[in-house]
Amino acid sequence: MNHISRRDLLKLLAGTAAAAGLPAPAFSRWSSKAKPYEFLVAGDSLVWGQGLEEKDKFYYLTAGWLRREVFTNGRDVRLKVKAHSGSTLKFQQDEAEKYRIAGREETHPYPPEVNIGMPSVWKQIEVAADEYRRDGVSGADLIMMTGGITDISTAEVLNPNGDMKLLREQIKKHVNGSTYDVLEHAVRLHPNSLIAVVGYFHAITQYSDAKKLFNAWLEVLKFPRALKFVPNNPLGRALFFNKLKRRAVERSRVWHQESSIAQQDAVDRLNAKLGTARAVFIPSPLTEQDAIEAPGTKLFRMRKGGIVDDPVARQRIIDCRISLPELKRSTGIDYPVRLCEAAAIGHPDKAGSRAYADAIIRSLRLKIPTR
Repeated sequence: MNHISRRDLLKLLAGTAAAAGLPAPAFSRWSSKAKPYEFLVAGDSLVWGQGLEEKDKFYYLTAGWLRREVFTNGRDVRLKVKAHSGSTLKFQQDEAEKYRIAGREETHPYPPEVNIGMPSVWKQIEVAADEYRRDGVSGADLIMMTGGITDISTAEVLNPNGDMKLLREQIKKHVNGSTYDVLEHAVRLHPNSLIAVVGYFHAITQYSDAKKLFNAWLEVLKFPRALKFVPNNPLGRALFFNKLKRRAVERSRVWHQESSIAQQDAVDRLNAKLGTARAVFIPSPLTEQDAIEAPGTKLFRMRKGGIVDDPVARQRIIDCRISLPELKRSTGIDYPVRLCEAAAIGHPDKAGSRAYADAIIRSLRLKIPTR
């Protein structure tokens, strides 16, 4: 049998289509000479889209926009998703040492809804670069990333009894310093990439309903449900919780403002060093009225029974109950199972993710050339 090249086969198919009166665009994706557009997603639960189905994640919505409106000639957009819940910007020293003793690589796989720090964003970008090169590709064309809050921990960021000066120091160290280091790492390994750094949102604000917020907190703490009425009533909230809420609101405000400044500064420093706009910071589009347990929130809520109202909650609970005990047995690293089960609370829901996607698309619209 004579060998038919792919090019000759495509010509034959196109000719057959023309003879049959089929529209030429039916073969545009196959006949386009442009190489696929490589889109890498790296980071923590925000860019992963904790609790969302794939079709509703903002990176997926952005990829859809690229396919529909940017590469209208049929150029393919290939997604590579390395992001996962809990990822830190860098491999934390204490966890790295425990992995070393256990003889385990940082890339040891866990379900991405399980909020653990490994693989770090640094490692995600590194692994992706290796995979691209094995496929004969120089690297990603677009990298969308988040990171920083897990290097501090969400609990510490919102801790009403936490030291505000320390929080600001941690933001400077991790959200500014580590973000800049990761950006430099990314441009070394992905020399042609545009990097979109996506910012964090308001978590707890004055609009957060105290009763619902307190209820969610008690659920995460595994407080007996039958006894929640004891602290969570008007008098109990007035004596105990409202003061804590005010402190948490203040820390949330500082986090939102100063993490955004820190990320913007890291992006600006990279661009200044390179002499070109290789990275862009995209602030969160969510407002204070979209915060956790606000009446018009665009974040997942806690519902009755202590289950977050996201569509993948039940599978996440199963994964957490299997993965985290195994992690502890194997390495000694102990992550609370209950926090993992409820990890989607306070993350963007479908409406929040759509708002993020719209903001990202507005920012990228003039930065990605059509070709």
